[in-house]
Parts: sequence; C-alpha cells; structure tokens
Amino acid sequence: MSGPSEPSALRAAPRSFENISPSGDPSDPPWSAAGGSRPKLVPDGHSDVPWAASAPTATVSLSDDDAPFARTEPSKPAAASSGASLLGGGLDRPLPPRKPSGDLPPELLGASSRTGSLTIEDGARRSSAVSQVLLVLAVLAGIALAGYLAYPAFRDRNAAMPVEAVSKKEAAVMSLRRDDAPTREQAIQSLKDLATAHPKYAEAQAELAVAYTLQLADLHAELDLLRIQATQLKRQVEEVTAAKSSPEWMAQARALRSDMGELEGQMRPLRTDIAERRKALDTLIEALRVAPDVEPAATVAARLKAQALYAAVTGASDALGLAERLRQVEIPPSWSVLARAEFALNSGSPATTLKTISDELGTLRGQDVTYRRAYVLGARLALRQNDPDTARTLLNELLALNPNHELAKRLLAQLPTSEASP
Repeated sequence: MSGPSEPSALRAAPRSFENISPSGDPSDPPWSAAGGSRPKLVPDGHSDVPWAASAPTATVSLSDDDAPFARTEPSKPAAASSGASLLGGGLDRPLPPRKPSGDLPPELLGASSRTGSLTIEDGARRSSAVSQVLLVLAVLAGIALAGYLAYPAFRDRNAAMPVEAVSKKEAAVMSLRRDDAPTREQAIQSLKDLATAHPKYAEAQAELAVAYTLQLADLHAELDLLRIQATQLKRQVEEVTAAKSSPEWMAQARALRSDMGELEGQMRPLRTDIAERRKALDTLIEALRVAPDVEPAATVAARLKAQALYAAVTGASDALGLAERLRQVEIPPSWSVLARAEFALNSGSPATTLKTISDELGTLRGQDVTYRRAYVLGARLALRQNDPDTARTLLNELLALNPNHELAKRLLAQLPTSEASP
C-alpha cells in the first residue's frame, strides 16, 4: 500500500545549481550583479560542473586612487600539487603593490620634508648660538681680566709716591736699625711727616708703627730689668730674715724692703706709659690691617712687619703666625727673627725655645751687623738663661758699634752679680 501522494501543485520543477538565486526567482541573476559580470568560484577538480563556469571579472576603483581595491585574474586551472587550495586559483589574487615613500600624498610628503629640514636647521642654529655665547663670554672674560690687572694702577693713580718721599722713607728705615733712642726719635718724626704729607703711603705708616713698637719694646726691657732687681732684693730679704745672723738683721731687712719700694715706684710710671703707647698703637695697627686685595710686595711686607713685631712685643696669640708669614716674604729673614725673639721674651717661652731663638739671633748678627736690635735681644735672652757672661759680651759689642745706645748701657751697668732669672 502506497503512501499518500503529494499534490502535483506543490512539487516544483527541478532546477540546476546554476539558476539558484536568493529570491528564488529563476529570472533573477544568480548571486552577483548582471549576468556574466562576475566569475564564479571554481573549486579545484570541479571545473566540469555547470555552475563552475567562469566569466570576466569587473574591477571597482575609488576616485583619486590609482590602485584598485582588488584586481582579479581569470580562473586558472587547478594546480596539480597536493598542497593546492580547495577553492581553486580564483582566490589567488595578488595584493596591491605598496607605494614607495616618494608616492605618498602631497600633504604627507610636505610634512616629512619639512621635519627633516627643520631638524637640520635647528641644529645649525643651535651650534651658531652656542658659538656666539662662547664668543661673548670670552670677550667679557678678557675685559674683566684687563680691568683686574689695571685696577691697582687705577686705584693708586693719585697715590704714586715721588722719589723724594721714597728716599726719605728708606733713610728712616735704615736709621731704625741703629736702635738707639735719639736716632729712633728722628726716624719717627720723619715718618710722621711723610704720613701727614702722603696719607695713602702705606709703607710710611707701617714703618712708623714699627718705630713706635720698638719704643714699646724698650719700655718692656726697662720694666723687665726693674723686675730682675726687685727679684734680687726680695731674695736678699728672705735670706736676712731666715739667717738672723746679726743684731742688725732687722734694719737690713727694712733697708732692702725700702729699695724694693723704690723699684716699685719706678715701675709704676713705666706700666702707665706702656698702657698709653699700646692704646695708640692699637689704632695704628688696626688701620694697617685694612689692606686692599692687590698691592705691591714691598707694601705687603711692611704691613706684615709692623703687625708681627707688635704682636710679638705684646705677647699676642697670633705672633708666631705673623712672624712666619713675614719670614716667607723676607730674603734673608731678619725682622721675622727679631719678632720671634721679642715674643719669646714676652710670653714665657721654655728654655729650649730660648736656646733656639738665641742661635737664630747669632746667625742674623753674623749676616748683617746693622741690625743692632739683635744684640740687645741676645743679651736679654742670655739673662733669661742665667748666662750673664754672654749678655755682657753682647752688650759690649753693641756699644762698640753704637756708643749712643742708652738701653745697652743701663743693662750692662745693672747686670746681676749672681744667678737670677728675669
């Protein structure tokens, strides 16, 4: 028994694959546009089927573009290789060729060329700007150097000393080496006149300070001598009081104490005079410390000599440092040696230092006998070392060189007859 038969109206006539269309209408062109305007894809090995026939392919191009989106070739026979595509050679379309850099659009080509030129131009400009800046800096450095070198002459254009003033100053400096009080007074007056006539003459002011400092040192030497005598009297009083060897020991002790009182009366005005001279010298030394950055070497040495000698006589803490700086600018060392000796006498230096300074003074005396101060200082150092014979010898040599040296005469007349330490 057969099944129900389908109505004949519902059965459609068989159609070939070639006439298949989306709308189902046989009159519509298959899949693509107008018939024959587009090839059909032919898989490899199926070129004999009706729907696998190929047709020419149309190309679509955009405006202002030389290359199409796709370029197709007529279908080729399938390759016989085992690795051939199943869809055939219809899909083996060549990719559109890449445009070289020269074929870029005009706007991109312009931007690229401008970037390169700007980079080169910017580097050239930067190099030129750096060169100009360096040139300006070199010119400014040259101007600054020239100004620095010319400044001392410009600063001292109104302070140039006449030959007569310089000669007068040199004569005063040489006379200070004689070291006696009358000659020193003449030198002080000459230097004061120079300092008044030429206020900017720093060397004259410095040598004036040296002369005043030597006066102050003489006062210290006289005070030191009185202290030696007072020490001797005090020792005698202690000996008489302890011995009591005679009925008159009390009278002897009173007489010795009376002498000690007289010495104290002589020392009192000396202390006052020393204080007044130090006060005046402080002002002068402070003015000498204010020095310009650049000045002649002779002026620098004169300033150092005045400061070092004053610090040594007053026992200042920077005396040795100033003396060393002075030694570095002296050839050979002279005033720096005298400054060290003054400091040794006024600062309570140990015996080894006194011996070393005594040897340096001996060297100076052997090199230049015009430094008469070296004889006085050598005699005082000998007394500090309990060597009155050496002191006596040095004082006699000094008086042979300069009979007007009053301080040497007083020291020689009052040399202790027994060992006494100043």
